[in-house]
Amino acid sequence: MTYLFSFLAINLIIFLHELGHYLVAKRTGMKVERFGIGMGPVIKIGKLKFAFQRGETEYCLCWLPIGGFCQIKGEEEDTTEPDSYNAKPPLSKFMVAFAGPFTNILTTVLVLIILFMGAGDPSYFAQVQELKEGMPAIEAGFQPNDIIVGVNGKNEVEWSQIQATISNNIDQPIQLIVKRGSEELTIPVTPVLSEGRGIIGVLVSGYPKQLAVGESIVHTFRKMGQFFQQFLLFIGRAFTGNINQSEVGGIISIYKVAEQSAKESISSFFFFIAFLSLNLGVLNLFPFPPLDGGKIIFALFEAIFRKKINKKAEIWINLVGFVILMGLMIYVNFLDIKNLIINRL
Repeated sequence: MTYLFSFLAINLIIFLHELGHYLVAKRTGMKVERFGIGMGPVIKIGKLKFAFQRGETEYCLCWLPIGGFCQIKGEEEDTTEPDSYNAKPPLSKFMVAFAGPFTNILTTVLVLIILFMGAGDPSYFAQVQELKEGMPAIEAGFQPNDIIVGVNGKNEVEWSQIQATISNNIDQPIQLIVKRGSEELTIPVTPVLSEGRGIIGVLVSGYPKQLAVGESIVHTFRKMGQFFQQFLLFIGRAFTGNINQSEVGGIISIYKVAEQSAKESISSFFFFIAFLSLNLGVLNLFPFPPLDGGKIIFALFEAIFRKKINKKAEIWINLVGFVILMGLMIYVNFLDIKNLIINRL
């Protein structure tokens, strides 16, 4: 059941992304020829075909559940008819390309604000699940189910900030504020070096904190800012080859993380879905054809130099980019399948 729930939620994110393109394309007078979820051939079961025509657009579901599409007239062909993508001004092209990622980012903002006001941030604090033998935490007197809520005299501190304090204070004593039942304790502990950072030897799970409206808005943008920072660092490490296989994953990894978050709590699941939506939006803004970011670059080039890019050249550039992206997708999904087989042996 969790897989079905995850499947529907992930495809909803894809649908919203493509819907953004669709609505703006229609608004700017472009003809949308096909709109669909999935890739490959349209699903057909006997005489039942999961597709229908309404107006100028065919709507469909396809067999491979790994994406979606909004096929706009002239986007991948050399035509200048009035309702084609090519015939429209650069601003319209920019708006259509930007609409998909913007819809994902907006979805993230709304989901997180509602989540933080309702159930709270599921990982704001940390609850101790296990203590490692011979490590500082067990020697300092930590216990399972302790909730870590502050550090060095500051209460109500987010766990990510407490983690940073622990990591940066190797062999330096710090004071952690802990809730244990109805008690609030301050426990001194000294982090030790492990793999280049300070640790105290606890395994934790997220513990929520409910936020007011204003706090939720501020916290949402702070969380998104942290994501952007981590994303840029990841891209930098990817270009220098400083990442390992465990840091990348395909559709199987996405569904596994979705299932794990759903089993933890409904709020953790929506938190994951919100950041998956943000991830989709940000990745698509990357300036690489045929991603939306690549189309934005083409539109900006046309606006700045007041000269249309040769359509045949644009089609070939997009084709080469598509082949590279498909190669990467096949590679990361191959790693997923390989890891799945190894873990079951």
